[in-house]
Amino acid sequence: MTRHFHPAHRRQAIQWARNLIAREFYILDTETTGLGSSDEIVQIAILDGTGAAVMRQLIKPTIPIPAVANAVHGISDRDVENAPSFKDIYIRLSTLLAGQVAVAYNMDFDWRMLRQTASRYRLPTIRIGKRDCAMKQYARFKGIRHSNGRNYVRHKLGVAAAQEGLPANGAHEALNDARMTLSLIRKMADSH
Repeated sequence: MTRHFHPAHRRQAIQWARNLIAREFYILDTETTGLGSSDEIVQIAILDGTGAAVMRQLIKPTIPIPAVANAVHGISDRDVENAPSFKDIYIRLSTLLAGQVAVAYNMDFDWRMLRQTASRYRLPTIRIGKRDCAMKQYARFKGIRHSNGRNYVRHKLGVAAAQEGLPANGAHEALNDARMTLSLIRKMADSH
């Protein structure tokens, strides 16, 4: 292993993971029509801290799924043609997440997509108790200095899993990505 740029940050990331798994929390992951400001969620998965799936849902967007997005996650318009809309699952989703600690591997992206998709239907932003990003914590854990000298390098989920010797099966399927995120958090918590 390369020398950690700031060992205290690694210890803090380990403690974050240990504190997280000692309490009730949810892991969430989304798949979307794309990365832009008009894109929407087409799949969401939520695991509880034990790894049990509490939601795994395809969602029919208001726009077609572009071929470039389909190439990433494999979800097509045909797959979602009979799926509920985001509006149809909103109450169930917002009730589930209300006041909870929610973690995603790239929370900035997933949170933006949740807000963006809710906004498409003129629905309020879902109220989560606390949001946290496992990708940022893993970057602190790994400790590879970014070329800008100020930040740590962020790793894609599959890369992070592989670096920690974890299986990276079925990447870009929301439930599989949520499971990989949970495995990575557990691995961090078990580190010294």
